[in-house]
Amino acid sequence: MSRKTRSGKSSSAIIFALIGVLAFLAISCGLFYAVDKGSKDVVSGGEKNKEGIKVVNLVDESIEAHRVLDNILLKKNNWQLIEKWHGEDELGVEGATSRVKMNRRSLAVGVPGETSLAGAGAWLKEKVETSGLAYINGRPDKYRDYDAYRVEVGIKTKAGQETRSFTTDTLWFFHNTNLQKQDKDVKKLPYSSAKEIRQYKGRLAIIVDDCGNDMSSLRTLLDTGLPFSYAVLPYKEYSNDCLEMIKTKGRVPLLHLPMEPVDRKQMSEGSNSILVSMSAEKKRAMVRKAIESLPGVVGINNHQGSKATSDKATMEAVLKEAKAHKLFFVDSKTIASSVARDTAKAMGVYTARNDIFLDSSTDIEKIRMQIYKAMELAEKQGDAVAICHARPNTARCWKQYLDEFKYSGINFVPITELLY
Repeated sequence: MSRKTRSGKSSSAIIFALIGVLAFLAISCGLFYAVDKGSKDVVSGGEKNKEGIKVVNLVDESIEAHRVLDNILLKKNNWQLIEKWHGEDELGVEGATSRVKMNRRSLAVGVPGETSLAGAGAWLKEKVETSGLAYINGRPDKYRDYDAYRVEVGIKTKAGQETRSFTTDTLWFFHNTNLQKQDKDVKKLPYSSAKEIRQYKGRLAIIVDDCGNDMSSLRTLLDTGLPFSYAVLPYKEYSNDCLEMIKTKGRVPLLHLPMEPVDRKQMSEGSNSILVSMSAEKKRAMVRKAIESLPGVVGINNHQGSKATSDKATMEAVLKEAKAHKLFFVDSKTIASSVARDTAKAMGVYTARNDIFLDSSTDIEKIRMQIYKAMELAEKQGDAVAICHARPNTARCWKQYLDEFKYSGINFVPITELLY
C-alpha cells in the first residue's frame, strides 16, 4: 500500500516537473519571440504600401512586448495599472525612407505614497533589461497634476548594420495614496540620484539672457559650473559688473542687443532699441556703441526684436557691424518670421538659432520640464539651443536640480560649439 502511494507521488512529481519545464519553455519562447522576432531589418526590409513606402510590420512583436511587460508589472500586486490608450501606429525610421507599423500603449501606474517614483523606474529598468525588452528612457514628468516618473519601454530590431529601439509602451509612475502595502525591493531613489535611470544624447547650448539686472541670480547660475553662455543687456546698472563675472568664470559673453518688437508698447529698452524705421547708418552706430560698452563680448543675440529680426534691411545693417567686429549672431527667434539666421548665413556671419525658451513661466517645476524638453530636442536633432533668463526662480531651478541635470547624460556646451 505504501509502495503504491509512493509510486503515485512519484508519478505526480514527474507530471508537475514536466508542467514546470513546459511553462519555462513557453515563457522562454515568448521572450525569445519578443526579442528575436525584432530581427526584421527596418532599413532594408518591409513591403511597399500604396504610396510606395516600405513598411516593416512589427505588430506581433509589439503585442508580445506588451504581454512580457504586463507579466513584469503584475508581479507587483500592490501597484495599480491603468491603460490610458492603445492602438496601431506607424513611425518613421530615422535615417531611412521606411516606416514601421506597430502596436503602442500608454499606461499610468499608481504606486504607494512611500515608494520612490524614480526608484520604481529603476526597478522596472532592471526587470525589463533581463527580459530582453529595451529600456529606452526615464525622466521626471507630470501625470495629470501629479508628480510622475515617465518611462519608455520597447523592442530592439535590426537597422542595417545597427540596432534600433522602438517604443511600445509609455508608462507614468505616480503616487496613489490609497495604496498602502509598501515596496521593500524598490530603492529610495530621488530624481537627483537618477544617473542610472536616464541618459540623454546630444549637445545642448544654454544662453542666459537679460544679464545686467540681477547679480544674485547670475552668480547662482555661474556657480552651477555648467558651460552656459551669457547675454548682457547694455547700459544697465550692473552690466559691466556682470560682464566681468562672466569673463572671470571663463564663460562665453554676448551682447543682448535691444531690438524693436512687433508691439512697441512692449519694448522694454526704449531709446536703446534698434528700430526698423532708423537709417542703416543709425542702426550700425547704435550696434557699435552697444558693443563698445561691453568690451570682450564675442557674439550678439537679440533682446525682443520680433519686428526688427523680421526685416531683412535691419538685419543686414546689424550684421554688417557684427561682422566688422568679428562677432557671431544668435537668432533668439522671438517670432517665426525672423530672417536673422538666414541673413547671417548669407553674409558669412557665424550664426545659430534658438530652439526653445525655458522660463516663460516662473514656476520652478514648469521650468524643469522645459529643460527636459530641450534635452529631448537635443537628442532628436543631435544638438539644440535653449534660452533662459537671469531670474530668481530660473536660477533656483538650475541649483535645486543641478545633480539631476548633470546626471542626465546631455552634453552641455557653450554656444560657440554650435555655430555654423
